[in-house]
Amino acid sequence: MDSTTIRNRRLLTLATAALLAVGAGACSSSKSTSASGPAAEPSQAGPVSMEFWGWAPGYDKIVDQWNAAHPNVKVTFKKVPSGGKGGYTQITDAITAGKGPCLAQIEYGTIPSMLVKNAVMDITQYATPDMAKYVPSAVSAASVGGKIYGVPVDVGPMVLFYRTDLFAKYGITKPPATWDEYQSDAEKVAAADPSVKFGTAPGDGNDMAAYSLQTGQSWYSATGDSWTVSIDNPGTRKVAAYWQNMKDKALVTTTGNAWDPAFDKAAEAGKVLTFVNAAWAAGGLKSDLKDQAGKWAVAPMPTWSAGDGKSASNGGSATSVMTGCKTPREAEQFAAFLSTDPQAVSTGITVGGLYPAATSGQDDPALAAGDPYFGGQKVGDLYKASAAQVPTTWTNGPTYQQVETDFTTAMGQGPIPDAVTKVQASTVAAIKQLGLSVTGG
Repeated sequence: MDSTTIRNRRLLTLATAALLAVGAGACSSSKSTSASGPAAEPSQAGPVSMEFWGWAPGYDKIVDQWNAAHPNVKVTFKKVPSGGKGGYTQITDAITAGKGPCLAQIEYGTIPSMLVKNAVMDITQYATPDMAKYVPSAVSAASVGGKIYGVPVDVGPMVLFYRTDLFAKYGITKPPATWDEYQSDAEKVAAADPSVKFGTAPGDGNDMAAYSLQTGQSWYSATGDSWTVSIDNPGTRKVAAYWQNMKDKALVTTTGNAWDPAFDKAAEAGKVLTFVNAAWAAGGLKSDLKDQAGKWAVAPMPTWSAGDGKSASNGGSATSVMTGCKTPREAEQFAAFLSTDPQAVSTGITVGGLYPAATSGQDDPALAAGDPYFGGQKVGDLYKASAAQVPTTWTNGPTYQQVETDFTTAMGQGPIPDAVTKVQASTVAAIKQLGLSVTGG
């Protein structure tokens, strides 16, 4: 293991402890960090050429838009498989071989593991002035210990999707505002027709992370030079117990969400009334259930306490500057363009189905207008409100892919509370295998 990698692993443990202290103020802390750090590198003289690797639809078009406006800073886009399907391996292998890109699409949950691998660059000195343009939870997700390792692109604000026609059929006059109301409505539907399910239970680790995020508790933290794994925390326990109870009472289905053929079949038969997921899930409805246009609507995600307004986010990524990039200033400038330029943001929304992390992008005409699929409802207002209410208390850890995989496997094999216990233990073991100090708090 080289000294640079050892240094970054040590930094990751210490930086996460700092993140716990700064919380939502990560952006302002970044400012003080960069002020005490090395002076910003000057821009490279003469024309600049950079590669950008990613997989989101529309990124190639955004690169063309950048190149048309910036003839002296040319970006070449290379499409790779999505991160978990081989993209990250391609990126890290290329960096190791000295042939990596200057920029890459990195999901928020993967940033810490890429830092452990010495694959992402600290861009605090370049990106700090831009961070006020994004929702705080996205800034927090793209940062470790007040240092910025990516420019936020998109977020996945959670909402409740529901069938207005079926609500009327079963006498439900308004969407549930709390999880207690959600259960009461589910029981009402089951009493009328046990074959009809009110909603869908979480089916994988990403779902569990989003529901846990809403409780304000995190799965990772650090104290001193040691990681603490807190997957088995009161918030996650509450989430697990709630959904296991809903499953045990047969009030919800386990057939997934709007991109799952089993869910589509149930929806077509009028056998499921709701599902809770991110704004991007609307695309699944529109593509798979075209004939149900006008029957679906959107409401805020139910909360644990009435009126607290807390929401959650599922998914999202940043544009990171990768280790070895010789033009980090220009790379950050392109990343900021991708996330905030009105034309680029519009392309991301209309072609890529991305919900912008930039607050200005959330007012894009495509999001502000009424959505015909949802009966003309201005669903963008609900997405925007949700994005603003995501807690900033979540800390991403160095083994998120392992956590997601282990949770999904364990939930398929037994009760959700048992999965929490199993993944707590497997995550501690996984971090030990990285050579990092860890406790199972």
